[in-house]
Amino acid sequence: PVSIDGDTALIGATRANALAGAAYVYVRSGGVWTEQTKLTPSVSEVDDYFGQAVSVSGDTALIGASNGLSIGDIGSAYVFVRSGGVWTEQTELTTSDTAARRSFGSAVSVDGNTALIAARRSTELGGDTGSAFVYVRSGTVWTEQTKLTPSDGEVDDHFGSDVSLDGDTALIGAEQDDDNAVGSGSAYIFGCSL
Repeated sequence: PVSIDGDTALIGATRANALAGAAYVYVRSGGVWTEQTKLTPSVSEVDDYFGQAVSVSGDTALIGASNGLSIGDIGSAYVFVRSGGVWTEQTELTTSDTAARRSFGSAVSVDGNTALIAARRSTELGGDTGSAFVYVRSGTVWTEQTKLTPSDGEVDDHFGSDVSLDGDTALIGAEQDDDNAVGSGSAYIFGCSL
């Protein structure tokens, strides 16, 4: 997983850091890319899959850990912020929605003060139908704003297999949706006014 915004690149490495995962930040100056830092969560264990999904927007990095253990093997996503070239962990985002406690953080996207986090194996409408959550930041506090689900979701659609966020528009993939043929896949567009 990779993400780039301007002169900053973010690269996930789920098997790094003794199999707990990590993400690496590179910055470009004068056409030369150099490693700025290695990001790891404040709490991590083997097979957390930290770095499975990454997204960077300005001085904010969002990193998914779809098997994160901090509240019981349900997955989470971590926000890091940069100030003066130094990155620090701002918060860990989780969900209290028990239906989404499967691969939460498997796909992530951040744009400014808005984050989109998928749980592609959630059981919202049955096994592995999937869902996605929107979080907004005010100051340094992130709050869950809404949950997104497909209007025609079915078992094994994997809604949230990939996500992208731009302003008030979210694009969410469902790689196993069967609308055109078995497993043909589809993508859903959501719009909102924040």
